[in-house]
Amino acid sequence: MEAEDDPHALWPEHLVRLARTLDGAGAREKREILGQFWGILHVALLRYARAHARRMGRLSPEDVRDVVSEKASDLIARLDLKEWDPGAATPALLRSFLSTTARNGVVDALRSGRREVLVGDDLEPRGGRGIESATQEDAVSVDEFVRALVGCLDVLSARARRAWFLRVFYELSSAEIARHPDVASSPAGVDAMLARCRDHVRTCMESKGLGSHDLPPGTFVRLWELTERDRAGLGVGS
Repeated sequence: MEAEDDPHALWPEHLVRLARTLDGAGAREKREILGQFWGILHVALLRYARAHARRMGRLSPEDVRDVVSEKASDLIARLDLKEWDPGAATPALLRSFLSTTARNGVVDALRSGRREVLVGDDLEPRGGRGIESATQEDAVSVDEFVRALVGCLDVLSARARRAWFLRVFYELSSAEIARHPDVASSPAGVDAMLARCRDHVRTCMESKGLGSHDLPPGTFVRLWELTERDRAGLGVGS
């Protein structure tokens, strides 16, 4: 994939061929095919999303990756359920479809102006004030915010919560999280799981009158302290 939309690129033909081999494939072979398909699909969507984001407005790299993960996971799920048949498309139509899919995701992200409580950087205060400059009022605000967040996380399944911790605190990739024995999933499955976590956390925090746009100083540190017990069994260095 030399460019965002190279008409001579071979990846669309490869995706079409992979999709056509799904019918009649055994369970193990199907998993392998979907794994290959997901890898190419993710890269294609990422290139399209970055190109659209450059033209339409500014999204952070993490926001772009979130858009791509959500779209890739949704398409893989639709493919698995036979609700989407890329094997019936021409390479040109597939390129156009994936470009439009990525563009729609970028437009939605720009419209919502979202900043998710999912990545560690989003848990740091805006404006550069460190925890050493936090006031007593900040400390109360941080404690209220983090306890509300922990309450939202407690509703998640233990598996989803561990995946969330591995991404937020240790910045592991979806592939690395998928290989963790307490998660044991595929990269696409991890992306879908984290997308659901993100949606739940956003909705839950908003229902409590709290958002993630202007986080008080020390949020990340306090969250680290309050989740020590949950993180203890993850087998990842502190």
